[in-house]
Parts: sequence; C-alpha cells; structure tokens
Amino acid sequence: MAVFPSSRHDFTEVSTVPREPSHRLPAPPRPGDDDGWALFLDVDGTLLDFARRPDAVEVDARLHDDLARVRTRLGGALALLSGRPLSQLDQLFDWRTHAAAGLHGAELRTPDGRETITGEDPGFGQLRERALALVADMPGALVEDKRRALALHYRDAPAARPVVERVARTLLRETGERYVVQHGDQVVELKPAGVDKGRALEALMQAAPFRGRRPWMLGDDLTDEDAFHRANAMGGTSVIVGKRRPTVAGCTLDSPAAVRAWLHALACHHES
Repeated sequence: MAVFPSSRHDFTEVSTVPREPSHRLPAPPRPGDDDGWALFLDVDGTLLDFARRPDAVEVDARLHDDLARVRTRLGGALALLSGRPLSQLDQLFDWRTHAAAGLHGAELRTPDGRETITGEDPGFGQLRERALALVADMPGALVEDKRRALALHYRDAPAARPVVERVARTLLRETGERYVVQHGDQVVELKPAGVDKGRALEALMQAAPFRGRRPWMLGDDLTDEDAFHRANAMGGTSVIVGKRRPTVAGCTLDSPAAVRAWLHALACHHES
C-alpha cells in the first residue's frame, strides 16, 4: 500500500451511469471558425495518458502551446474539468489564471479568478487515516489524498477491486451524507456530495466568456457523463475518448493521442 499526497453496487453512488446506449459513434467535426463555441476538457484519460501513479503523468510543450492557442482563439472560453485538485491542474498546465473545475466540481475557478470550494470537512484527516488503515495490507493499492476527496487506486493491483470497493463502502457508511462514491478507471473515489462535472460546466457557462456559446465537452470516464448530459441539453457537442460504452456522448475520439492531435489541428488551423 502506498499513499500519494495531493499537490451498481449496494451503496450510494453518484448518478453518472449512462442512460442511453450508443455503440457506433462518429468522430467529432471540427468546430466552426466563429466564436460561438466553448471547450471543456477532462484531463486524465482525455488530454493525458494514464500513468501508474497520478504524479507520473507528463505534459509536453506542444500540448501547452496548443491549449494556449485554442484558448486565445476562444477568447478564454476553455476550461479544464478534472478529478484532480486545482493545485495540480495549475502545476501541470500553468493554469493559475484560467477557468477550471477540480475534484469533479468541488473546486471551481471562474474566468475572473474567483474560486468556490464545496465540501470542506474538518474530519477529513480522520477519513484519510481510516482509509490508510483499511488498505494497509493491500499490495499495489494507492490512497490519493486530494485534501477534500480520497481516491483509492488499484491500477497496480486489478484483482484488488472487490476489496477496494468494500473499503469505499465502509468509509461511506462512516461518513454519513458528506460524501458519495465516484467510480473511475481503476479507481474508486470518495468525493464531496452535491458536486459533479455537469454542474461545474453549467456554472461556467453562465459566466463570460462562456455565456451564450455552445459547449463542447471531451471526456473518457463515468464522471464525465454528467457533463455530456449538460452539454447535450445546452445544444452542444459531447465527445467520449476511448471505447467505454454505453455513453450519452454523440461523438468519439480513440485515445488521448487522438485528442491531442485534434487540438493541434485546431491550433494550427487558427494560425493558418
């Protein structure tokens, strides 16, 4: 067992299970040259390839440059929506002055730089210590401390999934209604109740320069389905990355590499 500090089942779970199956999906069209759209991007599994540890991901210089160019093209209407804390997004992407949602929406930064925090819990330290104790004898398990959320990773121990889920069930019973469980790619997370990426997207869409545009949402995991729902409901475009199905997304890209190529094409087209 290792701990990484931050820089259905028979228990209460967030409502991210897709309700509309889809199998064959088209690639997303290139957005128009007008300024009538806004872009929302998940990070892990969408912009970035998964790594064995959350702190082992890499962001190359071209991705930094492409994000900056597309953000300029959109007049700032580009936001990252991630399960990572804002502090990690800022460090990875030099994103300190830009719109973003961290911890699935528990941390929200609007384009004017104001940050809203949901789910402050004075008992979080005890929750973390309890999680560490419960997985102490579980080789390959990783407890990620996100300061307001806990992620129980089993990427290095796929067979530990049932045990990790029992740990999450136990922690959820002990925390009452303060948290909900969020399933992800080889991770089970306890996040503050009442937040999701769909609500984060909707909140950002109410602020300039997002207001009045059509949202585009790219994501790969169950946590992104809420944002797909909101983007679809607002007349936008939803793009699932990878092969996970069913989904309510209307388009697909095969991999994070395909997402990066799509972004690069947008950035280069803008400059041509």
